[in-house]
Amino acid sequence: MTINEAIDLLKAYNGPLGLTLHSGASEKLISEVEKAYGITLPDDFKALYRFTDGFETLEDIFNMIPLSEIIDNSKKEHELWIAEYMIYSDMWELEIDVEDPNDYVILSGDSEGERNVILTKSLAEFIARFLKGGVFEIGGLYAWRAEIKAKLHGNTTPGQIKQLLGVYREGLKVGLITRKEVIVRADWIIATEDEPDYFFIELSLSHDVNELFTVLNSMDIPEDVLYLRVLLGVMQTQFSVELITADKARAVLNKFIYHPGLTRYERRHIYSITDDDNYPNEKPDEQTRREFNEHVKDFLDNYSQFNLYNYKNWNDINTELLKRFKVKQKEDTATYHVHRKKIKVKYLPARRTLALMIGILATIGILAGTYYYDPGMLPICAVIMGITFARNFKLFRRR
Repeated sequence: MTINEAIDLLKAYNGPLGLTLHSGASEKLISEVEKAYGITLPDDFKALYRFTDGFETLEDIFNMIPLSEIIDNSKKEHELWIAEYMIYSDMWELEIDVEDPNDYVILSGDSEGERNVILTKSLAEFIARFLKGGVFEIGGLYAWRAEIKAKLHGNTTPGQIKQLLGVYREGLKVGLITRKEVIVRADWIIATEDEPDYFFIELSLSHDVNELFTVLNSMDIPEDVLYLRVLLGVMQTQFSVELITADKARAVLNKFIYHPGLTRYERRHIYSITDDDNYPNEKPDEQTRREFNEHVKDFLDNYSQFNLYNYKNWNDINTELLKRFKVKQKEDTATYHVHRKKIKVKYLPARRTLALMIGILATIGILAGTYYYDPGMLPICAVIMGITFARNFKLFRRR
C-alpha cells in the first residue's frame, strides 16, 4: 500500500472511531520539525502532513500528533513520537536512518515493560492497521504488536501466565473481573498467535463462570497473596475512574480480610475500612462519608503499580511494596490509633456500653438460673462463664 492509498482511506473513512482530520501543514512547519530533531523526514510523512497535520479519533482518544506538538516534544528532549493515545499513556515512535530518510521504522512500546517492538517500515501500513482495529480491537495496533511478539518469542503457554490466571480466578470469585474479560483475553491470544495453546480455546468456549473455573483450576494454581494485591491494583484503577464505589471496595476488602499472607499494615487498614463501628453502613453523615472515601483511596493507592498487563513485573513490584509496608507500619502505628479515636468519639460509646451491659446481664441471668435449679453446678458454671466472658471481652476491645 502506498501513502496516497492510505490518504484515500482517511478521506473515505466513515467507521466507528470518530475520525477528525486537520488542515494540512505548511512547508515551513515541516522544516521546523526537521530542524528541531536534526533529521530529514521521510517522503511518506511529508505527504501525509501536507494533506492533514495529524488526525485524532474519539473512540480510543488516539492522536496522530500535529507537527507543532512534535516540536514542543523536542524541546522536552522526548523521542520522535508520531502518535499517542489517552494523553500520552502510550506512544508510537519514528526512527530514521540518518543516511537514507526513507529507510525508517515505526516502533511501539511494550506494556509489559519490554523494549520497543518494530511494527513496520511503512507509514501507510500503520494507518491502515489503525483504521482496521483502532488501538485495542482485533486487527488494530495492540493486536499487531502481539502478533509480532508471538512470531519473535513464540506462542503463549498457560504456564507463562500462571500468575495472571490466578488473578483471573480470584477476581471472578469477588466480582472484580467478569467472565467476558477472561474470554476476551483468551480470544486475543487465539487471534494473534499462529498455533494457540488449546487451553485458551477451552477458556474461550466456556459457556458460564462454572466452566471457566473448571478450566482455570485445571492449571493447579496455588493460593498466593500476590493475586489479592494485583486485584487491589485493579480495584484502585476502577475506584479512581468511579467504576466502583467505596462501598463496593469495602465489600471486596471484607472478603480479603482473613487471608494469611497479608501484612500487619494491610490487615490493620482493611479491618479499619470494613469495621461497622468506624464507618456505619446506615446513613453516615457527610463528614464520615468523606473520611471513608479518603481512607479507601489512600489504602488502594498503595497498589496503583499493579495492573493486568504488567504481570512480568508483579514480583518486583510486590517486593518493593513489602519494603514500603514495613516503613509505613512503623509510621502508621501512632497515627492509626489517633485516627480511629477521632472517628469513634461521635457514636461508639453508647453502642458499646449497651452491648457490654447486655452481656453482663445475660451472664448474671445464667448464673442465677444455675443457682436456682442446681446450686452444686454454680462453681463450674461460673468458671465457664468467666472464661467465655473474658474471651469475648478481649475481642470486643479489639473492635
